Amino acid sequence: MGKKLGVVDFLNAKPLIYAIEENKVPHSFELLYDIPSQIAVKLLNKEINAGLVPSIHYAKYSVKYRIVPEVCIASRGAVKSIRLYFRKDLRDIKSVAVDISSMTSVVLARVILSEKYDVRPKFIAMKPNLENMLLEADAALLIGDNALFEPTGYASYLDLGDEWDDLTGLPFVYALWVGRRESLSEDDVLALINSKNYGIQNIDTISYEASQRYGVDFDFCKSYLTENLFYELGEQEIAGMKEFFTYAFYYGVIDFIPEIKFYEFEKVKGS
Repeated sequence: MGKKLGVVDFLNAKPLIYAIEENKVPHSFELLYDIPSQIAVKLLNKEINAGLVPSIHYAKYSVKYRIVPEVCIASRGAVKSIRLYFRKDLRDIKSVAVDISSMTSVVLARVILSEKYDVRPKFIAMKPNLENMLLEADAALLIGDNALFEPTGYASYLDLGDEWDDLTGLPFVYALWVGRRESLSEDDVLALINSKNYGIQNIDTISYEASQRYGVDFDFCKSYLTENLFYELGEQEIAGMKEFFTYAFYYGVIDFIPEIKFYEFEKVKGS
């Protein structure tokens, strides 16, 4: 049996996992699909060896974990798939219904609403159905495919990637490959990096398959995966992550600002 790897079945994750799903790179993983918040729970409970987890989960439990270097899901501006819909003036919002699958985006919404709009609503966890959410609350937070392919065309929303960019001028990191230090070998780490590289090189194939699956235009999928999302965990992304963790600490979400700790691996020439 391979090592258990927790993954999400959102389009935003596809460039990171496509090569593993299709066995295009050598790996020893068994993929387990779930929503982001549940992957985090499974990782904490040692039900999986590693997972694509919300960045705030790493921040909360960083003493247990390491991050796979060079890989993330991030935005630099509008992201399209993290949206806060609202039905009254933003400054009058008292309640926000939030997608039960979300962790990082809830904290991001809290930071944006407080810092930019001076509102501090209560948050209510609900299943991701926009109409039902807006019946229960003044605003609704949808993430991933539920936001990207939201069918109602509801026009009043904030793109939280855009809002973060406006607030900080830094990228926002939504998710990371995370595991315990002993959970992944160098070969495992390299497989995850190589999988990302393969995915980025084969965005057209991934976009075409997504367009068939979701019944949307190829160009829509490709622009989302190449213009709204970025998969390289570079210096700017790390700076954005540290800024977010500082806000999370300030708002009492985490008890300390974590150190960013990576798995170590020998870079193979040409990998």
